[in-house]
Amino acid sequence: MGVRILTHVPITYGEQAPVVPGAVGSIETLFVLDTGSDVHILTKELVDRLGLAVEPGEEGVDHSGATMPSWSVEDVLLTLGGLDVALDDVVSIPAPEPFPRLGIGGILSPQHLHPTAVTVIDLLHDELVLVEADAEELVPWLEARSPGLSSLSLERDPSFTSVAVRGIAVRAFAERTTLLNSGGKRTEFSRAAVPGLAGGEEERLGAGVSGADIRGSIAGAQVLDVAGREVHVAELTVREVMHDPQGMIGIDVLRGTVLAVAADLARPVVWRV
Repeated sequence: MGVRILTHVPITYGEQAPVVPGAVGSIETLFVLDTGSDVHILTKELVDRLGLAVEPGEEGVDHSGATMPSWSVEDVLLTLGGLDVALDDVVSIPAPEPFPRLGIGGILSPQHLHPTAVTVIDLLHDELVLVEADAEELVPWLEARSPGLSSLSLERDPSFTSVAVRGIAVRAFAERTTLLNSGGKRTEFSRAAVPGLAGGEEERLGAGVSGADIRGSIAGAQVLDVAGREVHVAELTVREVMHDPQGMIGIDVLRGTVLAVAADLARPVVWRV
């Protein structure tokens, strides 16, 4: 079969989050790459400009645990680097505060961009690549792109359609299903996942897309055991309460690495670190 590149676009960063250029209809905009999202999201402002049909949906829940209004959107055709990609299961929410200022019109769930292709989020060379490749062909191709990194194969947890994987633990604690979250700013574990891990006083760490505060304490430098390999975290955040999964690796660790993800939950995630 070989490796066939379907499209590729550059990755830039908007307030730490990786973003890519795309177009919906005649409107060009930026999209956040968020492997922590189950669905594709368009801002209500963009949806209204495009005149897309919507229906009231269930309230969404952001990373802070806060809710926000949402709407189900008709299927959308996204142009990504010259390739037309049909997006289904699209949700609309009011634009979070930084989005209009940064020229961001939505959030893409990379693992759901194509029914059969692998989405490569290359945060070493800052490029998003969609490729058709068998499992045995993908890893050598990735290794040729980033020969200084090592490949980890991580089993997906089928309870989640976000990129939640098994085989990760904060050293000295039990293994937990962990979200590889390209849309998250920092690496976080719940207090229940790391009982007794010392942290400072709870503080405001940022805000979810709803604008609600995200709070936690900083436990300092820690080591993750990932499929038999050490991955270092400069500052691990401990959260009192987290929605499942109870661990999350954010862009603070993911930047400089490569993720290869697909829609098929049975297909392992390849993480080049």
